[in-house]
Amino acid sequence: MIFHRSIITTTLFIWISFYSFAQQNETKFSYRGMHLDVSRHFFSKEVVKQYIDTLSKYNINYFHWHLTDDQGWRIEIKKYPRLTTIGAWRKEKNDSIYGGFYKQAEIKELVAYAKARDITIIPEIDIPGHSSAAIAAYPWLGCTGQQIEVPNRWGIFNDIYLPSDSTFLFLRDVMDEVCELFPSKFIHIGGDEVPKKQWRENELCKKLMKEKNIKNYEVLQHYFMRQIEDYLAAKGRRCIAWGEAIRGSVNDSLIIMSWRGKGAGIKAAKRGNEAVMASRFYCYFDYPQSAKDKKAAWWMTYTSAKKVAKFKPESKLLNTEQNKKIIGAEATLWTEYVSTERQLWHQLLPRLQKFSEAISKSY
Repeated sequence: MIFHRSIITTTLFIWISFYSFAQQNETKFSYRGMHLDVSRHFFSKEVVKQYIDTLSKYNINYFHWHLTDDQGWRIEIKKYPRLTTIGAWRKEKNDSIYGGFYKQAEIKELVAYAKARDITIIPEIDIPGHSSAAIAAYPWLGCTGQQIEVPNRWGIFNDIYLPSDSTFLFLRDVMDEVCELFPSKFIHIGGDEVPKKQWRENELCKKLMKEKNIKNYEVLQHYFMRQIEDYLAAKGRRCIAWGEAIRGSVNDSLIIMSWRGKGAGIKAAKRGNEAVMASRFYCYFDYPQSAKDKKAAWWMTYTSAKKVAKFKPESKLLNTEQNKKIIGAEATLWTEYVSTERQLWHQLLPRLQKFSEAISKSY
């Protein structure tokens, strides 16, 4: 009898311990993301592996890899080699050449490396803005057709993709190779900070808007992005876009990544779209951690680990059903002012730990 009681007690203890462990590791949000911008400053394959290892330790399941932007195109696209022979390199102010890119074999290696650690890599191919590097490689992608250089400064640039048949063909070709490399069900297509100056001055844009009964330039951006969304949907992929994309109406399947605050995510959830909260006031890890860290730009706020720990993706402005549309959160690490490995880790930790704790609470 004593022997049987001992077995029962031990079995009960193991079961309770396992259940407790499972509960502690059961996460509230299906999307727990961390981002890295390699366009402004390039980091080697080995550093990216270390980055993935770190994400794995903190229960991050999506690595958002920002591969294209004004200052550099970082993914090899075999059909368009000038994207990396031209678009991956910029002349710095001291006349040195800076850049780099990942070969497709390296990307496949990193995708497998992340998968082995239960992390899915989501690639970002930015459209229709933040596209200067691509236009520098192929000027016919732009609205002026003029040759430009890959920018060597930060900011928002007027050069954006022309909404032409040739541009859409180019982007479909790019997405074909992206989908071959990344099995992720999500593809990020940017959509933020899109100046419309060149569209307003372009006759093709005016003609297109008249033909398609497009009322304004925000709707024209929606039309542009819809071409790529629909193409990727036919391949079984869903698109994520930054918060500004919701201004001109969106597809029901589009996931909104709300970065200026929670506003775009709230609007998306009320509309019925899923959203990921990435509020810059809590989730932008390029911002300084304390007054000991010098502000790199005037718009940055101090974002301490203690502040990150208070982040809540849900909103009191949404009801219970609407809050279910908030599928998770993401922290971002932009690299305009992060040029070394040492600075990279300084910006990431310990805030990543606090971010993980904030969004991985058990039910």
